[in-house]
Amino acid sequence: MKRSLALIFLFTIILTGVLFFTQSHSSRADDQGPIPKDAIRLRILANSDSPADQVVKRQVRDAVNRDISGWVQNLESPEQAEKIIHAHLPELRQTVMRTLRRVHADPTFTIKLGQADFPTKMYGEYVYPAGEYKALVITLGDGKGANWWCVLFPPLCFLDFSNSEAVPAQASSAMPETQAAEPEREKSEKKIEVRSFAGDLFNKIRQLFD
Repeated sequence: MKRSLALIFLFTIILTGVLFFTQSHSSRADDQGPIPKDAIRLRILANSDSPADQVVKRQVRDAVNRDISGWVQNLESPEQAEKIIHAHLPELRQTVMRTLRRVHADPTFTIKLGQADFPTKMYGEYVYPAGEYKALVITLGDGKGANWWCVLFPPLCFLDFSNSEAVPAQASSAMPETQAAEPEREKSEKKIEVRSFAGDLFNKIRQLFD
C-alpha cells in the first residue's frame, strides 16, 4: 500500500513538472514579437524623397519622440497612452511647427491620432501583417516621401522599424501560413520529447520499488 501511494505521489510531481514545462514553451511560441496588437505607433511621412526633406523628417521625428517618450514612459495601458497623446495634440502641433521653422522647411503639415494603414513588414524573424493600426500620423508637406515609424506605446522607438523589410503582397499572403507551420511542428516535437522523458522517468522510479 505504501509503495502504491509513493508511486502515485511521485507520478503527480512528474506530471506537474511536465505540464509546467509544456505551458512555458507554449507561451513562448505564441509570442508575436516586439509589437503588441494594441500598440500605438508613430508614423511620419516626409514631403518627398529628397535628401533635404528626409533630414526634415528626422528632425521632426526626434522632437516629437522626445515629447511623447516623457509622457508615456510610466503608463501601464494603451488606453491611458492614447488619452495622454490625444490631450497633448496641441503641444505636438507646436513642436512640429517650431521644428519646421527652425530648419526653414515647408511649414505645412497634418497630425492625426487614429487608425492608419500599414503595409506588411518583416522585422528580424517576425512578420507583421498589413492592416489598420492605431497610430499618430504626421504628414509633412505632400507626404510623398519615404516614411518612418516606430512604436510609441509600449515605448519601442529605439527599434527603427523603417529599416525593416517590406514584404510583397504575394509573399506576405503565403508567409504567415509557412511561419505558423514551423511552430506547430516544434510544439509537436516538444510534446513527444516531454512524454518520452516522463514515461522513462516513471518506469525508472517504478523499478526502484519492484
